Amino acid sequence: MNQSFTFITGASSGMGEATAKLLSLDRNLILNGRDEARLAAVGDACAEHGNQVLLFPYDLEKADGLAATLGAFLREEGVGVEAFAHFTGITEVLPISKTKYSVGLQVMNINYFSATEIISTLLKRRVNAGRLEAIVLTSSIVATVGKKHQAHYCASKGAINALTVALANELAPSVRVNAIAPGSFKTRIIQTLFADTSDDAEWAPPTLLLPGAVEDVARVARFLLSEDACYLTGQIINVDGGERFPKL
Repeated sequence: MNQSFTFITGASSGMGEATAKLLSLDRNLILNGRDEARLAAVGDACAEHGNQVLLFPYDLEKADGLAATLGAFLREEGVGVEAFAHFTGITEVLPISKTKYSVGLQVMNINYFSATEIISTLLKRRVNAGRLEAIVLTSSIVATVGKKHQAHYCASKGAINALTVALANELAPSVRVNAIAPGSFKTRIIQTLFADTSDDAEWAPPTLLLPGAVEDVARVARFLLSEDACYLTGQIINVDGGERFPKL
């Protein structure tokens, strides 16, 4: 096959799904997600635009086996990955006194270590038939403003911020590395983080602008992966409608 692809994790729902559908208009895609049925449905929707779509339904909690499995997948398919967007994420909602090491490890494996394993794999020319050019990672505004009972999640997003800057330095000038820090969007994980009510009609984050949609994040991701962002690296872009500002 030997064509260029964009690899998206967390593509079965939320921001990853929105980004996959937007990028499918003009890119070949490799989509990852844990929910195989939902991932297949997103893959079918993306394939309607005529570009190639491959599915990689791997559970990223198993970070220690990820590099070998992804490497084997890429060699078997004979494809090259030129861009990578990491949207997979989970959280826990517990006071730090009640959380467990296993929970923190799960959060870090999925939110952080899976990204480093994928990037490391994609940088190996013997594995990736293409030339990696752009990386977009997903942070969160809670990495800097914090969130009660979300210690591991906040820490994992702080690690993503540090990774973004470190890799921007390490991989320049051949690979651009940027991150998006979303605020509260109506996804399963963000509602768990921020929503105080289960009533969808009342749910809204305290933003300066109107409530956002996952497509707002997708458009920023598309920009950061494109040649229009050719002079941007090491940036962490807040996409939160002003939510991070105190006492709105």
